[in-house]
Formats: sequence, structure tokens, C-alpha cells
Amino acid sequence: MKWAAWNRQSLMFNIFISFLGIIVLFSIFNVISIQLFNKGVQKEVIQYNRLMLTNTAERYKTHFERIKTLLFNLYTDEKVVAFNRQLHVSGESDVDYFQASVMLKELRSEAYNPMFYLNNIVLYFDSNSFIAEKEGTVDADMFFSRFYVSRDYPLSYWKEQFRRGGNYELHPQTTFTVTSLNSSSGHELIPFSLRMPSSNYQIIALLDAKTMQEAFYGTEDNRQFMILQKDGSLLYRSSEDLTTEHIPVFEGGGYGLSHGYYYFVEKDAEGGLTYVTAVPYANIASRVRNASLTLLLLFAVSIVIGLLASVYFSRKINQPVKQMVTSIMEKDSALLQSPIREFDLIHQKIRELMREKSDVHKELLDKQSLLTSFSYINKLKSITSDINEWKDIAVMDEPFFIVLFQLHFKLQPVADSEMKTDRMSYYIQEYISLVLSEKVTSSHTFQIENNQILSLIRGEVAPGELEETLSKLKTILDRDKAFFLVTIAISPVYDQSEQFNNAYREVQEIAQQARPMDETQLIRERRSVPPQLAFTVPQEQELYANLQAGNRQFCVSFMERMLDQMNKKEASIQQLRQLAEGVIARVAKILEPFGKDADSSLQRRQLAVVQQCCTLEQFKQFYAELFHAATTVIQTKKEEQDPTVALVMDYVENKFADDVSLDMLADKLNLSSAYLSVYIKEKTGANFSEHINAVRIRKAKDLLSDTDLSVQDISVRIGYRNVTSFNRMFKKMTGVPPGEYRKSQAIESGSGSSQT
Repeated sequence: MKWAAWNRQSLMFNIFISFLGIIVLFSIFNVISIQLFNKGVQKEVIQYNRLMLTNTAERYKTHFERIKTLLFNLYTDEKVVAFNRQLHVSGESDVDYFQASVMLKELRSEAYNPMFYLNNIVLYFDSNSFIAEKEGTVDADMFFSRFYVSRDYPLSYWKEQFRRGGNYELHPQTTFTVTSLNSSSGHELIPFSLRMPSSNYQIIALLDAKTMQEAFYGTEDNRQFMILQKDGSLLYRSSEDLTTEHIPVFEGGGYGLSHGYYYFVEKDAEGGLTYVTAVPYANIASRVRNASLTLLLLFAVSIVIGLLASVYFSRKINQPVKQMVTSIMEKDSALLQSPIREFDLIHQKIRELMREKSDVHKELLDKQSLLTSFSYINKLKSITSDINEWKDIAVMDEPFFIVLFQLHFKLQPVADSEMKTDRMSYYIQEYISLVLSEKVTSSHTFQIENNQILSLIRGEVAPGELEETLSKLKTILDRDKAFFLVTIAISPVYDQSEQFNNAYREVQEIAQQARPMDETQLIRERRSVPPQLAFTVPQEQELYANLQAGNRQFCVSFMERMLDQMNKKEASIQQLRQLAEGVIARVAKILEPFGKDADSSLQRRQLAVVQQCCTLEQFKQFYAELFHAATTVIQTKKEEQDPTVALVMDYVENKFADDVSLDMLADKLNLSSAYLSVYIKEKTGANFSEHINAVRIRKAKDLLSDTDLSVQDISVRIGYRNVTSFNRMFKKMTGVPPGEYRKSQAIESGSGSSQT
């Protein structure tokens, strides 16, 4: 069969026309965009430069105000005033120059402050022609003729300033030759002076003009910058190429073109200064031209690529569809109804394909979900375990050590929680990284778990420096101890990157020795901890006997005493949590006879709570809540229990290993066995045989987990005379045979001990 590729109903023709329509729309859009760009780009560049100048003017204005305040504070300082009074009224031999040294301390602190961009601050006392500056005191003539030499500002100029009328005066920029002990160099400085009327001393701030320009204006491109005073004279200019004569008359808009430069102006009405920036016209024109040429070139290339791609993809899409249609038509010659005949034929077969796909998809869905979940979980595990694959750690060839920050989040009511623990961990990690990177530049901080932050520190670090940084972190972190506590553990120094896993395990073990204290703890090395915490046999019997009796107050007081004793022995948080897990498991077993939901829900909830306990008070509160919940269940069940049912349950609980029968109990109660069976079923929801089997299987679990008795011996001990019946009943109630249950418990016990 022959195919007409350019037939109007063919897929090839329709796809190509669609591509061509997109190309035409794209071309129109690009042409309009280029035209608008040519009109608007120059305006955007001008607007950008105006905004830059406005920001620069605001920074200069703020800085000059800051310098005014500095000058006024120094000028009116009581030590300066007192020293001036001495110079004015006393002879040279009577002047106490010790006051000058006191005055110099404050002057130096301000002169060396980098925020003021100062080269020097000069206190010029006309009496005795005396000058105090950051390097010390000197004669005025020597200072301006040897140390700060300027053609525009000799000593005579500053003497003339004692006769001026105003207070503050900004003097035009000039070049000072600054001579120190070992060098002499030129500096572009802007003097800023203050003298009160009728005063015989003045203060002069020598502002570093170039540094101020770099901080407030920048040095990018070929832009020029000038500052004009109120009378139009130059206060500062960044280059000798431009003068005030080049500045055009601004008739609006705040910019103008003159001598190949765009000039932008910003006036400070309060300070009387005018800020001017000059941008070469060639810069703006070249940017517009280059951008336009680039857009035109991209436009032409995109048109060519679009046409070629349209033909290529049209043929590529059409060819397989054409083959599919051919194969379909060999089996079914149905007439076409769609304007595109290929899709019309495909539509006739699509339902059959979809039905087959649905069947296959349903069969594979569970397998795919299981495989995806398995792969994802293993990927998560590899993130935290294969730490040596990290590039920055694998290439280390210098000593390193680890600082572990273990976070202990406290339980907070929902209404009081301002953020989730993952967000809190993120903010804590960011702050720790910031503080450590400032003091220890070789540190790298990252988050291992939701409650673990790790800092890797390379090379040699001064002990005092690290100690100071960690002490600062402790002070800051303790401010939020109402929400979380932090244990900071420091590993020993390791030599090779391959030892990172060992270092990580080591620092984790050190962190587990944290004490139950309500503050951030800093642990530098291992300490001796008491042996594994456990009750003596009499203590255990006394505690659980009172618990079974519902005596909550005794249980709480008992545990508080035990916790205080363990705390005196310097038990760790990890040991207290392990002890609590054992108490929870024993309480759950005590609650088993009172209903299957009472023990399981309580155990799950309390195990989650105990993992968040990190202070002695929290552990005491935990035990108070645990015993309150357990005794409430025990007392409630005792109050609700029917006397007849209570007698039956007590008999079953204590005589389960004997040959107990319903008829025997019925005789003891003077009831018929049929009536007693119905009564037990009605009151408890289960018949007598179900109760006796539940007790026996519970006891069998304990014996399988805690003893080495054979299955045959355990069957006899719990009341089954036939081991086959015991195996069948155990598997029915637990889902696994007794032997497999014992193996699973041994595996769990082994993994738990290895982790400990």
C-alpha cells in the first residue's frame, strides 16, 4: 500500500502543520520582543544607574551624618575640653600631658574603627600649636609639613579655619603625602572639620576618599563619580578626566548626555551636596547593540532549527504510527471515520490493548510497590551508612576529629509548639555552622539525622579557640532549653579519612554517656559509668506487687527514690532509658489479663515518650504518668469485674497447668456447666476454653523466650498433655510454631544486645 505523506488527512501533514504554526507564532513573538527590547533596554539601563546613584547618595549622606556625630562627641568630650583649658590658661611647663594620653585612647579607638573609613582624626589646639592624632602628639607645624603634607592644606590653611564662621566644614578632596616610620605614600583624603565659635581648637577627620567610593559606589565598568558642594565646586571626583564644566544642564528626568557621557544627578537638600555619576555612552550603546545582535542571531538559528526539527520529528512520529496502522489493517479493514485515518484505525484496537494492560498492571502493582519500597528504604539507609563515599571526606589527607551535637527534643503541647522538630534541627544546624565557620575555618557542618548534627574539623585547631567557640554555643543553646537540650561530644583526633566511620561510632558512644541534666552538656572524653541499672529481686517484687494492687503513690515514690540514687551514681540518659524500657515491658505484662488493648496501646505510647526524656525531672514525670495510667486500668477493671467471672479468671490464671474443666468450676459454684459457659461468654466476650488457652499460650511465650526447656516440657508445664495439640493451638494464636517463635525471639534479643 502506498502512503501519501503530504496528504491533508495524513498524520505527517497534520503534525508538520502544527509545528509550523508554533514556529510562526514563536517568530512573531520574537520580532515583537526584539522591537520592545530595543526601545526599553536603554531606559532600563538608565533607570538602573539612577537607582544606583540614589542608593550611593543615601549612603554618603548617612555616613557624613555619622562623622558629624563622631566629631561632635569627640569635640565635646570632657577630657578634650579639660586639656584645652589647661593649654589655654597654663604655661607650657604646667600642662599635664598625662591627660593627653587618656584623651588619645578614645581618639584612637574611633580612628581605627573600619566603619568610619578614616585615615586619621586630628585634634588641633591653637594654644602651643599642639596636635593630637592616632599615632600620638606632635607640633602642628611638623605634622602638616612632614607627616601629612598637602599643597592645598598647609598649616596656614588650618590656622585660617580658626577665623571661619560655621561649625562643620567639608573640605574638597586632595592628595596627602602620609609619612610613617618606614614608608611614605599618597592618599586621597577628604577633610571634615568641626570648630565651635570662639573656640581655640578644632577637630579634623581625614576621610579616605577611595575606600568610601569602593564601599558606597563601587568600581565596576568605566563609570565616573563626583560630589559637588553647595556652591557648585568639586568636593570629590573619582577621575581627573571629568570636570564640572562637562556636566550638562538638567531639564528634568535627572540625567543628560554630554561629551560622550550620560550624567545622572542626585541632590541632598539637607546637606547641600550634589552627587553625580557619569556613564560612558559607548557602554550603554554597546550593551544594547550586543544584546540586539545576540537576539537576532538566536532568532535566526531557532527558526532554522525549528524547521529542521519539524520535518525530522514529523517523519519520526509518522513512521512508527504508519507501521502500526499497516499491521492493524492487515487484521481489520474497518472504514475510517476520523479526519486522521491512522488514529481512527488505532482507536479501534486501543480498547483491547487497554484491557490487556489493565490485567497485567493489576498483577504487577503489588510487586512493583514492594520493589519500589524496598529500593527506597535501602537508598535511605545508604545515605547515612556509606559516609566514606562523600567526596570531601574521602580525599582528606590530614588529621581530623568530629564534634557531635545530639539533640534531645522535649515534649511540648501542640499549642505551644512554634515549629516542628525538623525545622528546629535545620535552624540549629545553620547556627552551629555559622558560629564554627567564623572561628574554625576548617570545619564542615552537616545533619546526619533529625536529631544529630555533625561537625567535621580538619587540621590543627588551638584548644582554647575550640573551647571558647563551644562555650559560646552552649550559652546560646541553653537559652532554648525549654524546647530542646544538646549533648556536645568531641571525638579523639584521627589521621586518615578511612577512619571516619570509627570516629563517628566513637563520638556516638561518648554522647551516650550524657547525664540527665537540664542544660547543654560538653563531653570531651569517655567517663566511667555505673554498671547496667537493675532492681534487686526484693525491690522488683515490692514494686510490682504494689502496682498489681493499684498503689500508684507507692510506685511513684519508689521510682523517684531509685532515680535519685542512680543519679548520684552518675547514670547516663541511655541507661535510664533502657531501665524505663524494661519497666514498660513488665507493666505491659501485668496489664495483659485486663485486656489485649490495655497493654499494647500503653506500651507503644510510653516507649515513644521515654525516648524523649533527657532530664531527671522528665523521667520522674514519665514514671508518674506510666503508673497513673496502669493503676487506673487495674482499678477500673477490678471495679467492673463480676464476682463470678473474677473467681473464674483467678482460677484460670493460677490453675492453668492443672486439668481444669468447666464442669469442675460449675460444681464449685453450684451452677450447671451450660449456664456457666453462657454466663462467661456473655460477660467477657469469650468462652471458657478461649480463656484457658490464652493464659497457657501467654505462659508458653515466656518459657520459650526465657528458658531452654524443650517444647515437649513446656507443653506439659502449661497443661497440654499432647504436644501436637500444643503446637496446633500455639500456631493458631500466634501465627508461627513454637520453634520458630523461639528463634525469632533469640534473634531480636541478640540484635538488641549488640546495639547496646
